Amino acid sequence: MHLSTSPTDKISKIYSGKALCEKGFFVLSTTELPYCMISPILKISFFLFVVQLQTFEILGFGKRQTGNATFYNSRFWGTKTTSGEKYNPYLFTAAHRYFPLGSWVEVSFPKTNKSTVVRVNDRGPYRRGAIIDISMAAAKEIGLISFGVSHVSIRLIPDIEITDSLRSAWLQRDSVNVSLHPFQVKKVFKKKKKRGRKKSRAK
Repeated sequence: MHLSTSPTDKISKIYSGKALCEKGFFVLSTTELPYCMISPILKISFFLFVVQLQTFEILGFGKRQTGNATFYNSRFWGTKTTSGEKYNPYLFTAAHRYFPLGSWVEVSFPKTNKSTVVRVNDRGPYRRGAIIDISMAAAKEIGLISFGVSHVSIRLIPDIEITDSLRSAWLQRDSVNVSLHPFQVKKVFKKKKKRGRKKSRAK
């Protein structure tokens, strides 16, 4: 036999829930949740979401990706990146949407069976299907330039694997490559306007 609750019982349940909220308790015993309990629900949902992200970080999820890769054109040479440094096409750098700035990423190109290591210093790419945007030097090393846009696999290298000798070798590679290709300022020549001769008016 189903007993219907009276309006007074419902009101008492709601007010008891409000009293529990004021005391800091979280109880889901009533179907009529007071408005003050919405905030704890959001807090618990956010807490579970953070725990899930930490679990993914521990297990290594999200550190490996597959998708299309693009590369910076040389016309962006000298433009400012998200990290603050200026883009140099002869540095082995890359742009990723959420990998930490300054982290190192291994980029593998299956079509040529070549791979390289780049440093994240910018955000992007924002085109659909693209997961990373690498510099022209990195694209040339793995053979991506002739393809333009192609499928690659990337891996975020953890700090445990990066030794001091590896880091110095990568930075040395960048400095040598930059020294061989100094920045060339393109001179812009302004076209001289032709002055038309004023026609003398006949008196």
